[in-house]
Amino acid sequence: MASDDPAPRPLHRRDAAALIGIAAVLEGHLLSGELDPLLAAALVRHLHEAGLVEGDAGPADLRLALGNLNQRLRYTNGEHDAPPAPDTGQTDQYFGFPDRAAAEAFAESAAARDEVAAAPVTVDGRAYDGDVGWQVAVRTTELPLSAAFDRHVLRLAALAGEHGGSYGGWGSVIS
Repeated sequence: MASDDPAPRPLHRRDAAALIGIAAVLEGHLLSGELDPLLAAALVRHLHEAGLVEGDAGPADLRLALGNLNQRLRYTNGEHDAPPAPDTGQTDQYFGFPDRAAAEAFAESAAARDEVAAAPVTVDGRAYDGDVGWQVAVRTTELPLSAAFDRHVLRLAALAGEHGGSYGGWGSVIS
């Protein structure tokens, strides 16, 4: 396992910028399902040797590790004033609705099922198919690219559908 001490020599900005881009491309290919499984296994092996993931890490853990590595590289490159807090894997799931009443009904139904749903907010709706003017974010803890995440999204999307809503995607929660 590699030490968590600072490296003995600074990283040049162009090298940091290149590594930021490489980590982002790898994470993007992983998210889109286009990362070769042998490459993913090699990345897990190297990240495990550095102490950044467990040896049996799957795609969800790999994505989280690549994202956190990328943010640390951005800090090294001067893009953050303070070291970034690690991404915990919490995400906001976004659901769009044609009107405020439908969005509020969904938020109430989600809360009744012990979901952490934010109050509806107005949106321009371009991220959705169809007529969407209101959005509700639901906080989840399952890691993207895991079966538990997929099951949770399906349950929430079905609930949104009962209220005339649609799924709009997810975003990481950065503390």
